[in-house]
Amino acid sequence: MINYKEDKIIDFLEKLSNTDSMPGGGVAASLVGAVGISAALKVCNLSLGKEKYKEHESLIKESIVKLEEYKNLLLQLMDEDAEKFKAMEEVYKMPKATEEEKAKRKKALEEACKICCEVPIKVITKASSAMLVVVKLVGKTNASAASDLKVGLKLLTTTIYSAWDNIETNLKYIEDEEFKKPLLNIKIQLDDLTKDL
Repeated sequence: MINYKEDKIIDFLEKLSNTDSMPGGGVAASLVGAVGISAALKVCNLSLGKEKYKEHESLIKESIVKLEEYKNLLLQLMDEDAEKFKAMEEVYKMPKATEEEKAKRKKALEEACKICCEVPIKVITKASSAMLVVVKLVGKTNASAASDLKVGLKLLTTTIYSAWDNIETNLKYIEDEEFKKPLLNIKIQLDDLTKDL
């Protein structure tokens, strides 16, 4: 059973840097998002109980609950991304000596690419939602840790665009226009979301 979130950092990095197919960039993107959220949570926790931020106490507490949820979801998506990639690994094993085998493999590849888009879509959704929570905390939390909040936002931005890169790679092998259409609109929405960061 895959369970990357239980790995020690050094062990995970060793796995990421070797020649095995997993973990890969999609798994790394989810982890980066969880790290970004953790940086924002640090700022929230540093602000709790401080008289200077008392008027924002309710917002900070609500934000902590939401951010913890998004962090845990991104950690789960690390493992889910690796599980979904198994569909691609099966395609790589398929023969491609004859035209018939090539056609069958091409169809299987398209289906595998669709499957491999599922987790990056979820990652974008969760990381974008977390980003919107963090943005509302700017100027309402511990000023001494403002750079940590910025780090959190930058890492979430990296997660979002990294997940998009994974989708874009898979789209090259997908001919189903109905499937592709809503995904192509995601990039426009991402640019709008992150334009002021």
